[in-house]
Amino acid sequence: SESRNRMVELPYALYESQDMLMQDIIQTGAKKLKRQTAVLGGVQINTSPYTLDYFHPLRFELLDSTGRVMENLLPYITDV
Repeated sequence: SESRNRMVELPYALYESQDMLMQDIIQTGAKKLKRQTAVLGGVQINTSPYTLDYFHPLRFELLDSTGRVMENLLPYITDV
């Protein structure tokens, strides 16, 4: 149903919004980085009390000291 699809889409829309903010923070702070930084981001999926929760990784990158992506590490932890 349409309402069910909205509930599925909502966390991903929120992730995109938060990811844009995170990218701004990384670019602003990159001038002060002395080493590489790893960035992991995704969607936390909470389930019922008797079921394990999930984390759906959507970004896992290694950045250099200027904030540029050196390597996309996501394929190492997902089937992408």
